[in-house]
Amino acid sequence: MIRIEGTKFGTIEVAEDSVIHFPNGLVGFPAETKFVLLERSGGKLVGYLQSFRTPALAFPVMDGTSFENYPDPSVAVLANGVGLDTTDLACLVIVAAHPQTKLLQANMLAPILVDVASRTGAQCVLDPRKFSASHSLADPMALAKAGMAAAKRRQAEATPEERETAVDAMAHSRGAASGI
Repeated sequence: MIRIEGTKFGTIEVAEDSVIHFPNGLVGFPAETKFVLLERSGGKLVGYLQSFRTPALAFPVMDGTSFENYPDPSVAVLANGVGLDTTDLACLVIVAAHPQTKLLQANMLAPILVDVASRTGAQCVLDPRKFSASHSLADPMALAKAGMAAAKRRQAEATPEERETAVDAMAHSRGAASGI
């Protein structure tokens, strides 16, 4: 287990095999190369990509594939372009609350791809004529539906071992990091 102190969630412990390596860092954060995905229980829409190097840095993220026709080109094409295996991929988008309206916005311009098997990730930058770094997710009902559909899809696709690991990880992180 790896212990991370000083996160916004308190001290957390994560399994070494849950570390996601980003050889080139993330856009604007080239030195941040090791993260762990903290998923919230109960099918919540937003999880957190927690940095190991900078404990105060945790990006709120959502499943990018829960958005219709996103990304374009496909996750597999993008992954192939950055040298990731295309067999088992996750696509995440960073989200934030708009400062005035407090409505959720997603960075659809720069999705984060993760090769689940190798735990290697990369951030891609898409065509800015088609995608925005501050795409409004103003419809809460659409968000709720997308989150429930993504959670059901992940649960249906998971093997019994993956379900057990996810349950163990959530139980452990809930004890160490309340509010997740």
